[in-house]
This record gives sequence, structure tokens and C-alpha cells, in this order.
Amino acid sequence: MNTPPFSLALGGWAARGLAHVGIIRYLEEHGLRAEEVSGTSMGSIIAALYAYWKTSEEMRNICADIKFVKLIDLDLKKWLLKGNKIEKLLESIFWNAKIEDLKMPLKIVSANIDTGEKRVFETGPVVDAIRSSISIPGIIMPNELGLERLVDGGIVNNLPVEILRGKNVIAVSVLRDVSRPIDMKLKVLGFEMNQSIFWIGYQILQKTIDIMVNQNEKRSLESEKHIVLLEPKFPGIDYYEFQKYDEIIGIGYATAMNAGLIGRLSEKFE
Repeated sequence: MNTPPFSLALGGWAARGLAHVGIIRYLEEHGLRAEEVSGTSMGSIIAALYAYWKTSEEMRNICADIKFVKLIDLDLKKWLLKGNKIEKLLESIFWNAKIEDLKMPLKIVSANIDTGEKRVFETGPVVDAIRSSISIPGIIMPNELGLERLVDGGIVNNLPVEILRGKNVIAVSVLRDVSRPIDMKLKVLGFEMNQSIFWIGYQILQKTIDIMVNQNEKRSLESEKHIVLLEPKFPGIDYYEFQKYDEIIGIGYATAMNAGLIGRLSEKFE
């Protein structure tokens, strides 16, 4: 089957972004590779690995080797992760590689926390770009580059379709379902109890963020490009459960297969 050239846009949402690896595995099995790739947050890491010419199996093995709990370096004054251990891990993978020297065009999205402006990395150290794109506000300290304080690009552009040059795009969104209900009750030993006000408040905050990010993804999808959208579903998997990497990767692979991805590419793309 002859498939036209295409680009790949990988969205963010922490551990759920590992589903991108499964979709890449499916494309590999069919002898297909994107001509360019973009990514935000967790999507920026997978996009960079892809542009760095890592296979899906190598990406999976990197996940297996990481002890995620050892990446925690809490600043007790600010109660945020410093991000230094994460940066050292990235350096051990990408060394001093620069975006412009990779074998494939790569674009990584971050946001300036002071101005609210989108920052798209197309040149410069890969590690700087990723470290900026994964700095979740309120969890990981911003990455300071010169006068800029950069944070997770998901707040401005979580599914970076429009920044790609190509007109044919596979876009992968890994957001949670914004229509999910707020869990007001807790079952203990067969008895139903009201959830604590703090847990209910946390759920409302998370859902509010999900809705906001969902809206910025929808704006990206309004592009005039030819887009095949994949939206893996993750029952029972939350954004911090990186230890479930094999299950999450499998979900990504199954999503591509069940969507009939290869046939859709030929039908949709020009």
C-alpha cells in the first residue's frame, strides 16, 4: 500500500504519553516513518527519541531501565521538583545533541510562564528543549534559559499540529476523558461514604485543567492540514503511573491497529 509522506504530532499528559511508543511500533511494523515530528511535554521526549533515530523497542527499554522514584529531587523550600535529576537522565540519553543536527526535523513546544507566549524549539540543545517542555507548573520548577522561565508547553499547545510544515499529520492525543464524572462517593468494606472535600476539590481542579488543555488541542486540530487523529483510552491508568509502561505502550499499539491506521493514511492523506 502506497502511503503519502506524513508528519507526527505527539501530545503531552505525563505517563499516558508512553502510548506514543506503541503507535510508533505499529508504524515501524508497516515500514513507515514520519518525515518530521513535533511534541509537547511527554510527547516532546518521545518525539526527540524518534528524531534521534531510536526504535520503539529502544524507547521501551529506556523506560524499563528508569527508576522513576529516583528522579525525585524535592526543593523543600518551594515544594517543587528541582528537575536536576531528570535533566541528568536526559543528558545520559541525548548527550550534547542539538535539534538542528538530528536526522529528522524536530519541534518541541514550551511556554514562557512570565509572558504566556508559546516557545517553539527548532534549534539548540535537545535537553534544554525537553527540560523546558516537561516543566509542569506547580510540580517541576521552570527551566531558566537566559531571561526566559519556561514551563510545560501543554498550557498553550498540547497537540502541536499547526507548527509542522507537512500537510499530512498523524496527531496523537493522550488526554483524559473530560466527560468523566466527579467521584463523590468512596466504597469501604461494602459501605458507601462521602469523599473528603479535599479529594473532591482535587478532582475538580484536575478536570478543569483537562478541559482547558482539551480546548487548546481542539484549536490545533482546526488546522487546514489533513489530520488522522488517534486518541488512546486508558481505563484505570493515571498520569503518574510510569511503572505501567508496557501496558500503556500496548494501549497505543492497539489503538493504531484497531483504528485501521494504515488504511486511514491512504484515504486521508494526499
